[in-house]
Amino acid sequence: MTVAVEAPVVRSAEKHSEDRLFEPSEVTLEDSILGVWEALEARGRAGCPVCSGTVTPSGCAGCGSRLR
Repeated sequence: MTVAVEAPVVRSAEKHSEDRLFEPSEVTLEDSILGVWEALEARGRAGCPVCSGTVTPSGCAGCGSRLR
């Protein structure tokens, strides 16, 4: 049995940045979710990153989203 394996393509950092579809914004999804967690811990409520409603430890009253 013969298995063909393709070697990974190594790109320079300069070339990699040219291949991006878009540049990431200043605020990442991770930053947004961490901000919600921190606000929940500090105040017991936060702005929902999905619908902009109010998130409490039990979830969002507006859309039902929950952080787990």
